[in-house]
Parts: sequence; structure tokens; C-alpha cells
Amino acid sequence: MNYVQALPEHDATIVVHYLAIWSSYGTPPEHLQEDAMEITRGFIERGRRDRQLASFIAFDGEVAAGSVSCHYHLTPYPAVLKPKYALNGYIWSVYVDPAYRRTGVSAKLVEMAIEHLREVGCTSVVLHSSEAGENLYRKLGFELAREMRLKLV
Repeated sequence: MNYVQALPEHDATIVVHYLAIWSSYGTPPEHLQEDAMEITRGFIERGRRDRQLASFIAFDGEVAAGSVSCHYHLTPYPAVLKPKYALNGYIWSVYVDPAYRRTGVSAKLVEMAIEHLREVGCTSVVLHSSEAGENLYRKLGFELAREMRLKLV
């Protein structure tokens, strides 16, 4: 397996992997916006420019076996603490093709994302996990955090 930091020419792979995650959650295609691919590509481009976004891909020969993305996390409230005390990173779109699951690909990709966030000055990392990923993230040192949600529709 060859692990690399993604370049802009890899964006299509990152987008496909991201949308595959939604599919794996059982999201019907008609629930996605018609321009979901363009929305995701734009998010990646803006993230590189404004939020230290980096993506990493695992290749098995020419096959993209998995990928992950990460960036500075935008807080939903005023960030009044100095970054050296509280600069969150966010890991998103941890995807591994079903044929490569349980082979260590996701662990290696997440470790690369953590290292990138450390290098750009993050003091902590946030991610949202599926039940399937929870054990892996705990092994990597993540702790369960509380979040409250209220559905309005």
C-alpha cells in the first residue's frame, strides 16, 4: 500500500469517496443535491486556500483503496481563545473501499491526518464517527464527547 498526500488532481477521488460515505449510510441519491460533486470539490478548494485542508489517499497500485481529509475546524461560536491554546482540527471523510477494510488502511490514513493537523498548529482534533469506526478512533486516542441535538423536521 502506498500512502500519499493528495494533490488537486486527486480531488475527483476524494469527492467520490466522500459521496460513497453518504451512500453507505443509506442516504438515497435523491436526497443529495444535484450538484453534490461540485459542492464538494468547491469545499475542498476553499479549504486548501483558507483552512489548511489536506487529504491523504492509500493506493494499491492504481486503485485508490481509501482516503481521508482534514482541516482547521470552524467553531460555531466566537473563537476567543488564542490558537496556541485552542485550535481544533477536524477530520472528515474517512473512507476505505470495502475490499480493503480491516487491513489497517483507515488507521494509517487517520494517523496521517492527525500528523498534518499537529504540523499546522492544532491543539486538538474533532471527528464524527459511525459506530463502525468508534473502536478504531478510541485505539488512536480519541475520547467520546457529548453533543446534544434536536431534530426540527
